[in-house]
Amino acid sequence: MEVLYQLRQQYGKELDNWKVLLIHAGGYSQRLPSASVLGKVFLATPVGSPMWQMLELKLALYMDFPQRMKPGVFLCSSDTVETFECPPRANWFFTQDGFTALAHPSPVSIGTGHGVFILDQSDSVDGVPHDSVEMRECVQFIHKPTVEEMHAKGAVLPQEASTVFLQNTNNAEPLVYTDSAFYFDHQTGNKLLDFYKKNKPLNCELEAYGDFLRPLGPNATDEYVNIAANVCEATSELAPTKTKLFKLLKGLPLHVVLLNNSRFYHLGTTAEYLDHLCCNTSFQSELGLSPKVFTAIFDKENKASEALHQLPKLSQVQDEVCLMHSVVSSDATIGRRSVVEYGDIGKDVNVGANCIISNCVLEAKIATRCIVPDYTFMHTVAVVEKETKLLRYVTIVFDIRDDMKKSVAPNDAGKLRYYGMSLDDVAKCLQKPTPQQLFPSNAQSCSLWNGKLFPLSDDMTTSASVAMEMVRALHAGKKCPVSGDITRVSVANVMSERSTAGMLQFRDELFDKISAAFNLKK
Repeated sequence: MEVLYQLRQQYGKELDNWKVLLIHAGGYSQRLPSASVLGKVFLATPVGSPMWQMLELKLALYMDFPQRMKPGVFLCSSDTVETFECPPRANWFFTQDGFTALAHPSPVSIGTGHGVFILDQSDSVDGVPHDSVEMRECVQFIHKPTVEEMHAKGAVLPQEASTVFLQNTNNAEPLVYTDSAFYFDHQTGNKLLDFYKKNKPLNCELEAYGDFLRPLGPNATDEYVNIAANVCEATSELAPTKTKLFKLLKGLPLHVVLLNNSRFYHLGTTAEYLDHLCCNTSFQSELGLSPKVFTAIFDKENKASEALHQLPKLSQVQDEVCLMHSVVSSDATIGRRSVVEYGDIGKDVNVGANCIISNCVLEAKIATRCIVPDYTFMHTVAVVEKETKLLRYVTIVFDIRDDMKKSVAPNDAGKLRYYGMSLDDVAKCLQKPTPQQLFPSNAQSCSLWNGKLFPLSDDMTTSASVAMEMVRALHAGKKCPVSGDITRVSVANVMSERSTAGMLQFRDELFDKISAAFNLKK
């Protein structure tokens, strides 16, 4: 709602004539921190030359929507991709009052983590889809329901549905229609804007899907307003604010575009990012993705030895690898099911399997290979140090199986696990008397997100190197050789001190190096 407010402040009544694409950030991306600093909408995607980011991919997927839309707002998330069949003469549109949402057929197990539409059965003779795209009315929207609730409320589709247009041939589960993105006209947007003006600043967390869509449709109920699940902090104003919003939107229609031949992909976690980019052949073929985009492989003479979009035919690069906007030495080793994005990977570097290497410079020391263990996440971030105002670098490194979101009381900080070790043992390795000393003295809760684990360095190469030294020490159960007086910061610190200019400068340098290797014009 703040975005609508700012747009209205800047453009006034002119906004009423616009079709607005609103891609919301969706939190801190704690499960994929490489998207935290610049935002998930700028997530790397393996398509295009130069490489596309999530923003370009969204624009390509939605390119046919504006011609079917009257002025209004189309809202979507920044870490999802929807692929669908859309015949040019299909009779669907975003021109009706109220809200119009996209719906995708999904197993009930997926429905428990998403919004689910309960359709008006009077719109259909048998409840079975007959076209690849249909428009229906929704009588109620339920958010992250149980399987039992979906059955009880009539959200589950007839068994025959899976054999008609729905992509469910390999899944025996019953189907429901789940949410992804939605549209609302400016008249509805103005209602939300008036609500915001009267109640700002909002001192509670509202959810774009659960709180905007649940009041809609003739069967909507307000029983959810006192439920504080799925919010970071349940303030005293949460339930009253939800109640006001429910009363504001109650009675508005919810139209649904059923995309019966569609798939919904979420890329917001390390596991999902690796799976979709490295292994999911359906995802890759539907979007025309490549295992290597805008990447140069340099041989021992420092010449680009491979074509821009071909994976190098080297034994060192395993199957199911994704390389994006990177320069890689021909004798580097990249393990199976690993992603390298915005990387400068030197000779004698061994990246293990199931790794994400993002915005890193990796170089081996003399007579010693640089070995990145399996399941490692590495992301180097440019920061501006508060005290000195100097540009410094921090490499965030963890096991992709670590739980960055798990939070405990300060007294239980030692029970958190990092690289498979208790934080009690990690503190000893970092030469700290107690794990509590890895956190701010005023911390109300402790997590790997706000733990001061990651050393500050003067350049990207050193930053990645000292991070790997720390990991090797942890694996060996030894004291970290780079402790001493070194300054360590948390991911939370990095988020507040990040330098967007510093991040983009490195990407520009990679761009120039790749372009020069293949005589491309900038």
